[in-house]
Amino acid sequence: MAKKDGIGGKALPQLDIAEILTQQVKVAHNGKQQYMSQFEVQLRAQVKKALKDKSMPAIENVLREARKYDLVLPPPPAPVNGGVVVVPGRLTKESWESLFAEPNADGETDS
Repeated sequence: MAKKDGIGGKALPQLDIAEILTQQVKVAHNGKQQYMSQFEVQLRAQVKKALKDKSMPAIENVLREARKYDLVLPPPPAPVNGGVVVVPGRLTKESWESLFAEPNADGETDS
């Protein structure tokens, strides 16, 4: 069923998005003429915009497509023991070590 355009009531043609995106178009790539699908042309443009302009919408689009086709691996599980600790620069080595020092046997502390 064709949609009406709302202005003159003309029926709009049905669009086959899959056909449009898989249709081959001639492009110049690395100085040579070759054929690519519309989808590949659009994806390449998004990757270029993401890398060159650091565009967050473009980055999100590229990542969404990568996830859709299982091209992005999930992050590894966090280590059970260990990890990364970021130490603020204002702590001295001694004050940092005191944070992890064993408490005295009698319950008293050095501070």
